[in-house]
Amino acid sequence: MFAWYRRSALTIVYLSDVPDSGSFRSSEWFERGWTLQELLAPKRLRFYTRTWSPYKKLTSSNHKADAGVLEELERATGIESRFLANFSPGMDDARSRLQWASFRRTTRPEDTAYSLFGIFDIHLPVLYGESAENALGRLLAEIISQSGDISVLDWVGKRSRFHSCFPARIASYRTLPLPSPRPNAEEYTSMGEQPAALLALQTLCRTLAKSPLPRFVTRRLVLPCIAHRVTTIQMRVPSSCAPRYTYEIQAYGLKSLEITLTSQLESAAMSRDALQLVRPWHLKLLDPYIKDYARTEEKLLHSLGRPFHALLLIELPHNEYKRIASSALIIAQPIGSTGILESDVRIFDIV
Repeated sequence: MFAWYRRSALTIVYLSDVPDSGSFRSSEWFERGWTLQELLAPKRLRFYTRTWSPYKKLTSSNHKADAGVLEELERATGIESRFLANFSPGMDDARSRLQWASFRRTTRPEDTAYSLFGIFDIHLPVLYGESAENALGRLLAEIISQSGDISVLDWVGKRSRFHSCFPARIASYRTLPLPSPRPNAEEYTSMGEQPAALLALQTLCRTLAKSPLPRFVTRRLVLPCIAHRVTTIQMRVPSSCAPRYTYEIQAYGLKSLEITLTSQLESAAMSRDALQLVRPWHLKLLDPYIKDYARTEEKLLHSLGRPFHALLLIELPHNEYKRIASSALIIAQPIGSTGILESDVRIFDIV
C-alpha cells in the first residue's frame, strides 16, 4: 500500500470530523495506524473538511508544500516537517518511526506492525491470526537483521513473549526522557592526554571498532555490548500502600542507581554475578556531531562518558541471557574516565 500511495498523482484526505473552521489536530485520522503511511508516502496531498471544503480554504495544489500546514502537522503527529515533506522509506531513524506509530491504534492488533512494513521498506508475510506481539517481533527482528540498528532496543514497558529485548506493545516506544547531565568534557580531554590512559583508550576503541554488527538469528539476538557486572543488588523495604519494589544496584564502573518495579525480581536475580547492566553497541554511537576533538578516541571517550539507557540482563543456562526489569527506565552513569577505560566489551546471546 505504501508504494500505491507513493505513486499517486494526488492523495485526498477527507477529515469527516473536522468542521470548516476547525483544526485537524483533534481528528481521529491522526490516531489510526494505517493512515501514517497515507500521510508520509504521497508527494502531493490535500486535506478536506467534513463539508468537502479545502482545509482552511487553502488553494494550494499540495498542502505538504504549505509551511503553515506542515507546522500544524508536526504538532499533531510529532513528526518533523522534513520527514512530512520529503519522506524516504527505509530503516534510517528506526526508533523515531516506531515512536510515530506508538500513539496510533488499529482495529486488528497485528495491523500495528503490518502498517509499518512499507514505511521501513520491509517485505514480510502478512499472517492474520498471529498475535500482535509476534507481528511486532518479526518486524523488529527484520530491522535488526538488515540494519543492525540497536535504537529499537530503547523502550520501556512489558517485554514480549517473542523476545525479551522487544516490547509487547508498540506504545512502549513513546517518548523517553533524555539522560542528563552531560559529562565534563575537560575532564575526559585531559585524561586522554595522559600516555597510559591514551593507550588504554586506543585499545578500547580498536576493540569496539572490531565488534560485529548486532544480528538476530533463530530467535536469538547476538548483541555486542559494553558490559558492567552487577556487584550488589539490594531491595528496600517494600511500600505498604502500593505494590512497588525499589532496588539499589551497584555495578562495576557505574555510579550506584535505583530502579522501581511493580513486581519483585525473580530470586535468581539476587544471586552473585547473575546480572549485567549493558550498553548495546554499534559503531554509529560514535557521536558524529562532536566537532571539538580531532581524534576518534577522544570522540569515543566523550560519548561513553554520557549517561545512557541501560538494559538489565540475567544469565541463563548455556551462556544465554534475557532482559529483565524492562518496565523501569534505567539511566546509568559511568564513574569518570577509569570506569570507561576498564569497560568490558562482550557479545551476548540474548533470548
